[in-house]
Amino acid sequence: MEIKQSLPVGVFYLISELILSFFIASIVKLLEPNIPIIQILFYRYLLCLPLLIIYGLSKYGIRVLLVNNIKLLLLRIVCGFLGLAMWFLAVAKIDMSLATVLFNTMPLFITILSVIIAREVVGLRRSLAVLTGFFGVVFIILPINGYFNISGVIYSLLGAIFAGLMFVFIRMLGRTNASIPTAIWYNSFGVLASLIIFFIIENNFYNSLAILVHKDLPWNYLLALGFVASFQQFCLAESHRYADASALAPFHYLAVPIGIAFGVILFNETITVKFITGAVIIVASNYYIFVREKTHSQI
Repeated sequence: MEIKQSLPVGVFYLISELILSFFIASIVKLLEPNIPIIQILFYRYLLCLPLLIIYGLSKYGIRVLLVNNIKLLLLRIVCGFLGLAMWFLAVAKIDMSLATVLFNTMPLFITILSVIIAREVVGLRRSLAVLTGFFGVVFIILPINGYFNISGVIYSLLGAIFAGLMFVFIRMLGRTNASIPTAIWYNSFGVLASLIIFFIIENNFYNSLAILVHKDLPWNYLLALGFVASFQQFCLAESHRYADASALAPFHYLAVPIGIAFGVILFNETITVKFITGAVIIVASNYYIFVREKTHSQI
């Protein structure tokens, strides 16, 4: 059945997806001191699959795993996996508010990667906007002192790069693959990849299995992680059913105030004027890039 386009409904699902994403990040931040990130990734992928599969079967039936462009799908899956791994590592190492702002440099990287990979033409104004955005990043993180966690910053920026690559490949995929089958393939790959990496790190197959099913693990948090991740991906898919990506793009920047709110309320993070200034520079640069891209596409 064809879904009638509705921007308010699409925005509702998108904001729900953003809020659920930060609940996931909060759970990761709470779990990480006691459980390795790769193990958390394994449970996140594994425990969100059941609901996705049930929904996919009800919607697509036996065509639930049908995809058209295997090569681009694999590139999207690998970059998505690396992007999520970097994001989890970032929120574990640094303040959630800082990780959120740095991760939202993604449009800057998408602009650069679109030139390199998709051979898009980027004009002088968008190039200057990219430079301004990176100035905002430098403005936030400098000066570096002994308490500054540079690895967390690197993880955030790497996450933005991999997420940027993922969205470039999504652009190239176009409408050839439905969102739920793609999500099922992506999460299935995540289960396998994180499990293999975990076995390699532990270097003992039986010991690894014992760790994964240990009764003293915080199963309530892990089950919540998978449950929330299922609905997060459902909301993301539904948002794009009700509204075009270009119409939803400006609302993605709500991630910054939402991420800051989670950091302040749940983790007592301190927000400075310097931080807010840098965040505004980054968001303004990204929004200008969006406006220029939209104007360019209408010419």
